[in-house]
Amino acid sequence: MSKGNIRWYRTIRTKVVTVVIVSCVLVLGSLSAYNTLNEQKQLSAELQKLARITSQRLSKHLIGPMWDLDKDLVDSTLEAEMLEDNIHAIVVWDEGASQIFSARERGAGGHPVESNGAITGDLIKSVNDVHNGTKSIGEVAVFVSKKQLNRQLAASTLSNLVTLIALIIVMAGVMTIVMNQIIIGPITRLAKHADDISHGDLKQNIVPESYDEIGQLAEAFHRMQTSLRVAFKRIYAKTRSS
Repeated sequence: MSKGNIRWYRTIRTKVVTVVIVSCVLVLGSLSAYNTLNEQKQLSAELQKLARITSQRLSKHLIGPMWDLDKDLVDSTLEAEMLEDNIHAIVVWDEGASQIFSARERGAGGHPVESNGAITGDLIKSVNDVHNGTKSIGEVAVFVSKKQLNRQLAASTLSNLVTLIALIIVMAGVMTIVMNQIIIGPITRLAKHADDISHGDLKQNIVPESYDEIGQLAEAFHRMQTSLRVAFKRIYAKTRSS
């Protein structure tokens, strides 16, 4: 088979580069997925901690205002807590959790607005009782948004994808250059020598270019060339003497 008959997808270069790319995608893709999963767990744990700590803090700070039925002070306390961007809503129930005492959630512009307490969405919730001594005087629930988590995971995934594509491009380019220098080039030159020999040209100067398997192949071609020269000389001598 001559070089012109070899389709690009059957060449050694294409096969090796494909194997390298597939291996990189599998290995780096698995590592990226593992890191993303760990990052998701870490971020989720941080948001859960934020919800828990905030609800615990409010359960203490709201004792006085709720005992005094001071709704204005409760409202201002909730709005102060919602200065933390990740807090989506805070709902405070009265004794027995039968009615909403006060509630705030983020409106369309991201600012705290009065709420009816019907909080929905992909949120992390933490609930704590408000106690005045041994008596429960209410309940507070903090809802933390997962938007930051989703944004960070999306950014991390995009960054990992860009890094993976960049590595694949660089490795494919490096592999192509290296293979051309180390494997493809020497093999192509040996194939040219073999083709010339097949047409009777035994004056080729076949010199091993390296001390590896391709170098051994070049030495084998050189020995074959030498043997053919000797055989042709013997045949020519016998022809002359006869």
